[in-house]
Amino acid sequence: MAKAYRKEDFDKLMAMVVKVDHRVKDYLEEVVPSSEYIFTVHEAGKRYTKCLERKTCTCGRFQHDEIPCAHAIAVLKHKNVTNLHSYCSDYYKPYALEKTYEVVMVPMPDKEDWNVPEYVLDEIVQPPRYRRLAGRPRKRRKKNAYDKITVNNNSRGQCGQVGHNRRTCTFFPKEN
Repeated sequence: MAKAYRKEDFDKLMAMVVKVDHRVKDYLEEVVPSSEYIFTVHEAGKRYTKCLERKTCTCGRFQHDEIPCAHAIAVLKHKNVTNLHSYCSDYYKPYALEKTYEVVMVPMPDKEDWNVPEYVLDEIVQPPRYRRLAGRPRKRRKKNAYDKITVNNNSRGQCGQVGHNRRTCTFFPKEN
């Protein structure tokens, strides 16, 4: 039953289990989550399985961000669910934002009004020792997908043809 791809196949196998012993079916229904919460979404040749009851998806975004990923939204639209608030974490809801700022925050006094102990003022803090690593430093800039890829095609000769340079060009005769 675990390897059944279609609900009809699963139901046939479950009916066979019931014929053998109905207690096994009762046990499996308690242990295995209901199929009404488990869905599979195919995107770009990949298969993503999600459980709406547990708010999980095999892409990992549903669990990590605690908001529905694109695959979960596709399933919810298929089920004609318009209110996605129950599938979002409480952290994204307005009352959580209000609760964040309900604590009174007292601003820092002006620097002249600070009461700093003398031993703190006498402390001299040195920068950390830095030892340069051996070898050439890495490039700081990371290329993205929009950067133009340039190809050196060795067409710097006078003729402009690809595959050779000025020294090996046979289009123009060499001057002695």
